[in-house]
Amino acid sequence: MNVHLKRWLAVSGAAVVIATGVVAGGSYWRLESNLKTVDLAKEITHPRPPSTPGRPLNILLVGKDDERSDTAMVVQLNAKGDQARVISIPRDTMVPRPRCGDDPPVAIAMFNSAFSTGGAACTVATVEQMSGIRIDHFVQIDFNGFRDVVDRLGGIDVTMPEAINDEKSGLHVPAGPAKLNGTQALAFVRTRYSIGDGSDLNRIKNQQLFMRALSEKLANENWLASPAKTLELADILTKSIVTDTGIGSIPKLADLAGKLTTLEPDAITYVTLPTETYLPDPNRVQPKQPEADALWQAA
Repeated sequence: MNVHLKRWLAVSGAAVVIATGVVAGGSYWRLESNLKTVDLAKEITHPRPPSTPGRPLNILLVGKDDERSDTAMVVQLNAKGDQARVISIPRDTMVPRPRCGDDPPVAIAMFNSAFSTGGAACTVATVEQMSGIRIDHFVQIDFNGFRDVVDRLGGIDVTMPEAINDEKSGLHVPAGPAKLNGTQALAFVRTRYSIGDGSDLNRIKNQQLFMRALSEKLANENWLASPAKTLELADILTKSIVTDTGIGSIPKLADLAGKLTTLEPDAITYVTLPTETYLPDPNRVQPKQPEADALWQAA
């Protein structure tokens, strides 16, 4: 759960408040104290891909659901800052996992096991190993916070490509235009078994559809018009996220937001890591080569 996601995952939410001078004094320190950070330099001790000039800025977005990583996307902002690409990684992709803290490396594991093994830092290390690209920053958002953000924004208008009747999540919406509140939006981005063939790839399509709708709402509405409402939104956002120390302060988030908020929704493209069936277990997938490597190298 932006870069539309930029906005969804609150990178710009709290930061824009500061950038526009809405928050001062005690409000600033309240937001600052909400932030939680992870020092990647301490957590990842093995060599990492180089940080070379002129390459895209890579931000890993992690959605946390009941202590698990339910969603992972890499947002790539080009050097000019006028185009972004969001790459979704299916959570059941089988990949090598590097050493994470005291846990030794493993030859093959489900991608989302990295988060349960070593949190966001292990997920960053796993993405770097599988892609060969440097992850500059990460933003992790709790799904309950995501729900609250959608409610604070007044719901999100989405055009449903098909009706969803999911007894498991309680989501029942017809095909066509619909306004999703926070609880419905959370069910929508979680829904898997009631759409298509029940695979994670269909769930990712829903997530990308929702994020595009969210980016359009944020681009088209003046949601900063009310300082009180904006501060409330920023408070929700900063309580719901964990970031790396590189962006783990309100001024640093504001600086990153300044790079992201000029993007128009049409300047953001959404793709999914190419995968194929993992033969030892047909319920899992693996990166499809050479297409997967070509995708990472295309930025």
